[in-house]
Amino acid sequence: MIKEQNPDLKNMFKGIKVLILYLFMSVLSYIFLALFGINLDNLNLIAKQIYLILFEAGITFIIVLMYKDDFISNFKDFKENYSTYLKKYIKYWFIALILMLLSNIIVSFFTNSFESENQKIIMEQFHKIPIYAFVTILFLTPILEELVFRLSFKKIFPHTRFLFVLFSGLFFGFMHVIGNINSLIDLLFIIPYSIPGFMFAYIYDKSNNICVPITLHIIHNLLMMIIQIFLIII
Repeated sequence: MIKEQNPDLKNMFKGIKVLILYLFMSVLSYIFLALFGINLDNLNLIAKQIYLILFEAGITFIIVLMYKDDFISNFKDFKENYSTYLKKYIKYWFIALILMLLSNIIVSFFTNSFESENQKIIMEQFHKIPIYAFVTILFLTPILEELVFRLSFKKIFPHTRFLFVLFSGLFFGFMHVIGNINSLIDLLFIIPYSIPGFMFAYIYDKSNNICVPITLHIIHNLLMMIIQIFLIII
């Protein structure tokens, strides 16, 4: 009986370690440079963007290595069956997108703002550090967040779809809001952020292939980026 439980325990601890690494990623970005006597805030804009891109890419690579077997097998399967996966699951993403927009409208009545603080920061990044914003939002973030919020949470809740989808989605929404709140009412923005998190978790649970939510997350972020660029232009 103990031997049968070991794989689940091992995977659970791995998922927790990845989650902790993600939670302290921002702090680690400062600590790493501090080892060389460099303050991240003192770097010029170009150097800061390059460093942050490389650092996030490095963290993503480390997590990919931690999940090497899962990632390689999933990638091979997705490469052979991507059209089937996308045809089957892209409709779920579209439903989540509609629900996200509707919930955002409802939340705006209570917060008097259609944009969360997180969204405002993203807009600011497009103005101030566009290279970093483009590379991370469109490429690195979808991979990193799906490995953390979907694959890691699945390792923590391997046999309970409800708990996996619930905590994966809520934590996804929570992490997009908690660092940029000005008042408790801003916590309502957890709702529209959690909706795609719930759907990505459900899609991963059904497909059992992490490359599926990663691809849909890239599509989602691409659409959000196009909207942001359009808003900047007008």
